[in-house]
Formats: sequence, structure tokens, C-alpha cells
Amino acid sequence: MSKKIVGLVGSPRPDGLTNKLVSSALKGAEKVGATIEVVQMSECVVEACRDCLPWICADNLRCTYEDPHLQIISEKMLNCDGVVWGTPVYWGDTTAMVRLLMLKLFRLYARSQSFKSIPAFGIAIAGGSGNGLISGLRPLYHFFRIMWMRGITPLPVTRFDMDEALKKAELSGRKVAEMEKKPFESRDDRDYWYDNIPYLAVSNAEERKLLAAVTYEGLPAERKELVKGSWTSADVLSAAGQTLESMNEISRIYDSSFEKHMQE
Repeated sequence: MSKKIVGLVGSPRPDGLTNKLVSSALKGAEKVGATIEVVQMSECVVEACRDCLPWICADNLRCTYEDPHLQIISEKMLNCDGVVWGTPVYWGDTTAMVRLLMLKLFRLYARSQSFKSIPAFGIAIAGGSGNGLISGLRPLYHFFRIMWMRGITPLPVTRFDMDEALKKAELSGRKVAEMEKKPFESRDDRDYWYDNIPYLAVSNAEERKLLAAVTYEGLPAERKELVKGSWTSADVLSAAGQTLESMNEISRIYDSSFEKHMQE
């Protein structure tokens, strides 16, 4: 019996960049024999949690108020062997539809650990300026951790590195499909796992540097020569403990690179 991998597209644009990335991950899973399914969350938006009391939904594992969209997505996630979850980045965060679903799933299933050990892969696409490519991932991986899912290395994406990101998404989708469900032995085991996942603990300065690098590398060689700012100067300033000055230099590189992209 083949594994079932579910892809959640947390974007109001069903045919946008988020869908392309999630679909690429599912393509990788399908190549190793998994059955795949895409859920367009824009067509299945759950209602806001009413925070009702008494809190009986955590015991009967069902929302007190009828929410057919929640029931549909819950069933798919409860009965899958892996999850791929993609979201666009709005002001450094996920979309509202992603948050609404997370909050209800927390309330229903966090105590019971109903999603325990399910492999999970998160994607955040910062399609405008590229800012928030890391901060947009953190809510997804906080969800995976609280739900005792086994998250793998996330994928921060901008529109400047989409081609490379699509390849990485496919490889990660394949990894999710090939993973076996392995429960964490303890809370410490779980938290240690998440403490060692790349990107999640980076500072604002490190996120800015990653964004500048991605934006710069996405330029053709002839345009790179026109970019203002110096990577060497930024590194020297950072090594000297002049973090703010280093950030200023990195911002010069990013701003200039972004400007060159806009001229294409």
C-alpha cells in the first residue's frame, strides 16, 4: 500500500507560486511511489475558533461548532503519511487562512498528539520584496513541533530563486515520502530535533544577509558588476563586532540588487 502525502496550499491564489512549490514537492513524493493530494486552502477556509468553554473538543476530537472545511482538512491530515505545507509571506507571517487552521488544529489535537510522528515539510514564499522568507516559516514549524510532527529542513523562497527552489522542493517532497513515522522519545527529544533544524533560529541580521545573497545571485553576471555594496566589507564589519554597520552594508547590496531586478 503506497503512502499518502498531502500538500496544503495556504494561498488565496490557487495557481500562484505557493501552488507551484507545493506541487513540485508532491511531484517528488509521487516519483517514489506515493499517492498525492493537493488541498487548495482558499477553497476550504476554516472558520475562526470560538475559544468555547467548557473545552470539550480536545476530548471528543471534534469542533463543537459545525465547520465542514475543518473536518475535511483534518481527516486528510489525520490519515496521511506526510504533509507538505506552503504559505506565501505577508508582512513576515503566514496567511490568515493558515493561522485559522493552525489554531483550530491545536485546540483539537495537540493534547492527544494525533499527528504524532507525521513527516512534515514547510515552504514559505516571499514573492514581493523577499522580506520575511525565514519569519514566514517559523509559524509552520512551531505548529509541527507542538503537534509532535517530524519536520525536515524547511524551504525559504523568494521570486528571485524560484527555479532552484522548485528543484529543492521536489527533493524534499521525495524525502518526506521516503521517511518512516518515527515518534519522538520525549519532549526533550522533540525540542532538540527542532533546535537543530536549519534557518529557524537565525537572527534578523542573518535573514537579511540570506535575502541579499539570494537576490544578488539571481542577477545575470553583467548586472552583478553594477551592484553597490561589498560583501567583503560586510564580513569584515561583522567579524569586528560592528553588526549594525554590517547590516547597513548588506542592505546596500540587497537594495541595489533589487533595483537591478526591477530594471529587467
